[in-house]
Amino acid sequence: MALKLALFIAMATVPAIVGAKDFIVGDEEGWKVGVNYTEWAEDKEFRVGDRIVFNYVKGKHNVLKVTGPAFRSCNKTVSSPLTTGNDKIELTSAGRKWYICAIGDHCEKGMKLFIDVDEAEVPAPAPSPTGGKGNSGNSGNSISSFTYSYLVGLAAIWAMVIMF
Repeated sequence: MALKLALFIAMATVPAIVGAKDFIVGDEEGWKVGVNYTEWAEDKEFRVGDRIVFNYVKGKHNVLKVTGPAFRSCNKTVSSPLTTGNDKIELTSAGRKWYICAIGDHCEKGMKLFIDVDEAEVPAPAPSPTGGKGNSGNSGNSISSFTYSYLVGLAAIWAMVIMF
């Protein structure tokens, strides 16, 4: 019974996991003074299930999740900072998220990130290969990328179940 429950939970979560993305904050520049993080985030679509990754020299910077008002004022006393130099934050809920560096005057110098996280994308069902009008040259062998990802995820889970 426990195995069936575990498989059900895994099958329900595979679609969300398969489509998740990792965003390296600042891309190759990383998390440091002198990068415009507003411009960096501008063309990105963050969704629940994605991760943002802060890469920086350990000891020179940190990452502090803050509120909107703390972000605007660079208030560094709202929580404990992340300090590994490779901090991965999973986006678990939709809404606005604010992050700053709490070292010295780094936040005041622009080392701060605001993102707006959308709900996880639910893939649309794959269209009928024939469009309901007979076989118009389509062999019917197409498979949506979601279906493929879902099946690959299920196969991976099944392989883990067999191994253990």
